[in-house]
Amino acid sequence: MPTRRQLLLSTAAMGVMGAGALAGCTGAAPAELEDGDALRMRVWSESAASAYEAALEAFTESTGIEVGVEVMTWDDYWTQLPLDVASGKLPDVLWMNTANLAQVRADGNLLEIGEIAGDVASQWETAATDLYRTEDGLWGVPQVWEQSILVAHEGLIGEADGDAAALSFEAGAPTDPLRDLARAVTVDGEGRHPGDDGFDPTSRAIHGFGAQPDRTALLGPFIAAQGGQWQDEKGRMTFASGEGIAAVQYLADLSADHLAPAGTETVEDPELCRTLFQSGKLGLLQTGTYDLHALSEEIGKKFTWGIHPAVEGPEGSFPMVHAIAVVGMDPDDDDRRDAVGKLLRFLGGVDGQRDLAENRLGIPAHRDLRGAWEKSWSAAGVDVSMIDLPETVARPETGNRSTIATGTALPIIAEVFRGETDAAEALPRAQKAANKELG
Repeated sequence: MPTRRQLLLSTAAMGVMGAGALAGCTGAAPAELEDGDALRMRVWSESAASAYEAALEAFTESTGIEVGVEVMTWDDYWTQLPLDVASGKLPDVLWMNTANLAQVRADGNLLEIGEIAGDVASQWETAATDLYRTEDGLWGVPQVWEQSILVAHEGLIGEADGDAAALSFEAGAPTDPLRDLARAVTVDGEGRHPGDDGFDPTSRAIHGFGAQPDRTALLGPFIAAQGGQWQDEKGRMTFASGEGIAAVQYLADLSADHLAPAGTETVEDPELCRTLFQSGKLGLLQTGTYDLHALSEEIGKKFTWGIHPAVEGPEGSFPMVHAIAVVGMDPDDDDRRDAVGKLLRFLGGVDGQRDLAENRLGIPAHRDLRGAWEKSWSAAGVDVSMIDLPETVARPETGNRSTIATGTALPIIAEVFRGETDAAEALPRAQKAANKELG
């Protein structure tokens, strides 16, 4: 099996609280695997594997169950997944996202974990948990979750007398708070703003807002805030609604009106907006909490930046929320099934997730770890206290081949940002191509 790293984690001391929680998993005798056997767990992050290491050593000490952790790169992870589904050689426990959950469930061997988790599930953030809940049950133990955020160069926003915490957009209106602030922040080499006589967009020293065809940070949240959906309840792509067309055209027009970097450049370089922000040349960047590490490391003390809610639309603010969960495969063996259940319950608890939170690897799914996560970020000089569970959210793709469908649509949507067509023409074409991939 192709792996990038493999750890076999064994014994270490475990506190009384953790041991007590595990002892309540089944109420039965400890699971006994065959001599030399171990549960297999697969993740796509070296950092996460390292964070899990001490926790899993404690798990082994308490239960006698060893856990081997396999690490694959992101691309290899999803390339290997369908091969392992087809061959029946999936690990006992593996990291999962919602876009690929249906593919694993279709095999019929995924453990429903509602009974396994028991009352522990009530301690998880609802928005993260619900992404893995269907009418048939609960299919994942959330580990971390992420959401869209707006980050602001506070110096540039202050110079423009703006408020990044109170931004909204109104597609079809002559202007709105987002465009007003982006225009005030944007300056060319001579200090002129868009609309001023002689403004030269090719010499811009500072850009206002980072607009680009980014599904997670922008397209999903803006379409939802306009009142549309990326995907309906039956799994069909529905982003080419009137609301979706208006939201995408609005974002593309920010580039066309020089309030955002040129669309041709952001399509060519998806990291451009983040790079400009990190170098102090972009006032407002809508991104996700997944970018906090990169922003913190690259910006350092060069300037003050802050975190704010995603930009509001007519329907409010709809940050994209997605979560990583662990799922368990149901083996044809009672002892192994019991062992997998114990591991899943442990990974849903404070002891299983603490090191993820303290290493700032996503927002902790367990509510009791929120304080440890905030404290760790505060020690790194970043205030994350305003990041809270949103009341309304945009959802990620779900269902078999949904990732492929979105991947098919995005290059077509990118044509709007490059100025080659408009959203009214491109989005129906993109939606048709996406739904064709769904079958």
